[in-house]
Amino acid sequence: MLRAFLNYGLVAAVLVWAAVVAMMAYHLDESPWRWAFAALSVGGLVTVAGIFWIRKYVDGLNKASDHGSKL
Repeated sequence: MLRAFLNYGLVAAVLVWAAVVAMMAYHLDESPWRWAFAALSVGGLVTVAGIFWIRKYVDGLNKASDHGSKL
């Protein structure tokens, strides 16, 4: 449980934040801030994608480093 929290806690927090901001954008009818909140929500989703990309990249570097040290 602790390992899952450490691996996915940040992702879960960003997703919850993005969902709250998206709900705020949804309820702001005819407000100039509506599209700014929608953009912030999309930015949160892009942040989650970036976190997964960075994690995959670092894991690839670690595997390459481990493979190189075994030779």
